[in-house]
Amino acid sequence: MKIDRHRKPYCVIVGGLNLDIQAFCNFEYQPEDSNPGQIHRSLGGVGRNIAENLFRLGLDVELITVVGDSSSWDRLVFSTEKLGIGLAHSPRIVKAPLSVYLCILDRYGNLMGAVADMRAIEEMKIHDLEVQKPLLDFAEAIVVDGNIPKDCIEWIAANYGILEDEKKSHISYKKQRSQEPNAISRPLLIADPVSTKKSEKFVSCFGKFDLAKPNMNEAAKIAGLEQDASIEEIALSLREKSLLPKELYISKGGQGMSFVGQDIIEHISLSSLELRPHVINRSGAGDAACAALVWISLLERRIKENYEDSSWSISPRDKAKLALSAALYASASNRPVNPKLNQRNLFETTRICYPETSELIGELINAIQAENHR
Repeated sequence: MKIDRHRKPYCVIVGGLNLDIQAFCNFEYQPEDSNPGQIHRSLGGVGRNIAENLFRLGLDVELITVVGDSSSWDRLVFSTEKLGIGLAHSPRIVKAPLSVYLCILDRYGNLMGAVADMRAIEEMKIHDLEVQKPLLDFAEAIVVDGNIPKDCIEWIAANYGILEDEKKSHISYKKQRSQEPNAISRPLLIADPVSTKKSEKFVSCFGKFDLAKPNMNEAAKIAGLEQDASIEEIALSLREKSLLPKELYISKGGQGMSFVGQDIIEHISLSSLELRPHVINRSGAGDAACAALVWISLLERRIKENYEDSSWSISPRDKAKLALSAALYASASNRPVNPKLNQRNLFETTRICYPETSELIGELINAIQAENHR
């Protein structure tokens, strides 16, 4: 497989593509009963949603997933590629069942329960990734969602994750940088565990990721703790087991987000209720938050490399505020991804929700404009 070294920088997402079926209740949700409401169908999948969010934020994206050969799969593939998400590197499996995510949301957009039939992507093999190594090698970032098999997650972590001997793992990339004008350093490796059950797949390699965004239950599972574990207990366990990613952002629903570093824990609350967009559907909020963290981390890296200023950085607290703002913006749409998302709307939402970020956003806008004119 040959990759154009001079193409625009891109991200690779390895994860799910499926049909989303969302049931919205008109009134208070009544368990064990028939609830009046509306049913919407749309493109979905954690990996696909993250890919679309990143594309709408201005990045080139390639999605590696597993697709079938039925007419239903063809419609999903066509609709996804029409949005600008590349699928040319995804293997096709004969008679693979259509991947479907079915969920029930209460009248406030809160998830009441869901079933995910992701049997197709469970057929992904390490060989499917090995043949895409040239694509992965030159990516700016690789995002892994927990829908893919455990051995595939471990293969990606072993080949692109943080290693004890970082210098050795970077040798080939440094040579490429000197020989290829568009070659970059090791791709950022990002994890979204997807669910409590699927987070078990990351237990052996979570510490090799540059950035991860689990929720509290997923983080507790990876740390080997009960679901009621505190953020402090989770942080301690991950540190002791050498499973702490370089940047760990734990989403806490209505309580906001916590950043966990090697020697720090920071809590970032959601903005005041009166400053938030009106909530319609929270089911895609986590995917939007993950995409925002990827996007802002790549922007931070580009600014450092373009201006050769290793001291400049975006604080984890400010990254979390951008991620929470992206989640709130996503919740204002009845689709898994808000079709109005772009850099301008994300910045504006962040400014409204967190006025103290105005100066930083001004700096980021200037940096983006300068990069566009390079």
